[in-house]
Amino acid sequence: MKTKVREILDSEDTAKEKVEYLWGYYRWHVIISVVALFFVGYLFVDWMNRPITVFHVTVLAPEVLQQEAPDLTSDLNELLKPEGRNETAYATFTAHGRTADRFVAQITAAEYDVILMNQRDFEEYAANDNMMAFRLSGLSEEDYYQPDNYDEPIGIDSSQLAVFDGYETTKDLVVMIPGNTKRRDAIEDFFETQGYEIEFFDTNQ
Repeated sequence: MKTKVREILDSEDTAKEKVEYLWGYYRWHVIISVVALFFVGYLFVDWMNRPITVFHVTVLAPEVLQQEAPDLTSDLNELLKPEGRNETAYATFTAHGRTADRFVAQITAAEYDVILMNQRDFEEYAANDNMMAFRLSGLSEEDYYQPDNYDEPIGIDSSQLAVFDGYETTKDLVVMIPGNTKRRDAIEDFFETQGYEIEFFDTNQ
């Protein structure tokens, strides 16, 4: 088999024979190159279409109705109206059990902006001093949850926010903001859609 492209092309062989020579020698080069291009193209398209989270509400509770999460996600996007390509708001629900480990990992990674919990979970997480203290315009002192280890309140009842009306999963829960949130502007926009102005307090001691 001839191994040099120029020799093959300059030979007196027929066009069909030249193609057969080239394919016989370079077929694996061609196949590998095509597969590599396809893979790179797939990764690029996947990257271009990957959702960009602009706001994330999550619920941690003993029981949740997962079928309500898409509807709440739709409500959040209708309220916040993300403008950028692939930007979206999310609502996710986590029930107690094995999936709670994922909740811990995501709150540690600052992936949540607003968290809803029951009273028991609220007391446990509040004791760790990792929630953001805040106040909303128009609420009275009795509307807030403020543990003794905080100088300002860190929670309100979910009934104070109209977006959660009509959802079983969000009933009778405490609404909090994680202290490591990175999307304060989105949080401000969210509470504004609910008729409130928010003031953050970065220190809880």
